[in-house]
Amino acid sequence: MDTAENSASTYQPRLLLVDDDPAMIRVIGGMLAEFPNQRFATTGEAALALARESTPDLILLDANLPNMTGFDVCEVLKRDTKLARVPVIFVTSHDAPALEVDAFNIGAADYVIKPLVAPRLQARVRAQLRLRQRVMEALARRHEEGKAAASKPTGVRVFGILGNDTIEAHRHALDAIGALDLVKDCDAALRLAQSKEPDAIVLDTRCCDDPCTAVRALLSELAHVPIIVLGDARDVETEQCTLDAGAADVIAKPARPAVLQARVQGALTSARKAREELRALLESSGGTNIHPFPLYVRDGRGR
Repeated sequence: MDTAENSASTYQPRLLLVDDDPAMIRVIGGMLAEFPNQRFATTGEAALALARESTPDLILLDANLPNMTGFDVCEVLKRDTKLARVPVIFVTSHDAPALEVDAFNIGAADYVIKPLVAPRLQARVRAQLRLRQRVMEALARRHEEGKAAASKPTGVRVFGILGNDTIEAHRHALDAIGALDLVKDCDAALRLAQSKEPDAIVLDTRCCDDPCTAVRALLSELAHVPIIVLGDARDVETEQCTLDAGAADVIAKPARPAVLQARVQGALTSARKAREELRALLESSGGTNIHPFPLYVRDGRGR
């Protein structure tokens, strides 16, 4: 193993945990013990100071903080050119759709509601740590193959792999995002992708016998496309598995239209920022060498 590979395998991603309750920080820190490089803050001001001192790879942020709310902190982070691309996961007791939508509108990467379930939180953290780099690496490969990787046409196209009941519930919400193509299974989506490349895929777990295998199959051909899974809120195992398989997000059914739109738009925004970052790297370096994100984590099955 060469030096670069060894560095990649031993690097520990930097997490910044922000909550005004030290006991909750200990709980979250314990749940994320596989990521020992953790720093902590109990105020928004302290969180911003720590982030500016050493850029984290991921921030877990409580919405309720003294003086500056978590929303205030997130807005400041997204205005900072150095910190804007750091994914922010809101960890909050507010199960309020309006606040969830607001969080995504200001740039949040995810929104997790307390009480926390360890496998769910772990999978969502792993997903955010991998997502941007996976998209960038896929686009770089496409660039090397002579395909248009670093630029996209202006229109947004969404593939919905949905059952009849899900179509009726979510058609209008997805139509509002962009052109919507509806298919019944992954094979149909892959065939359609040969003529109409999607910007995002929304997958109902009920449309496939094995959602985790379905996500892997889609990403084997469309690795740069974010997949948003619609699943049963009680099925933590499938949520963890699909996130570990590479899904960008898992949304509990029945999803409120505004929440569904906000979360799909959030995944699209992350993919767009990855394209922009790749374009900047290509223009500055004159090549396509994208270094692997230095992260080693176990998936949910201990591999």
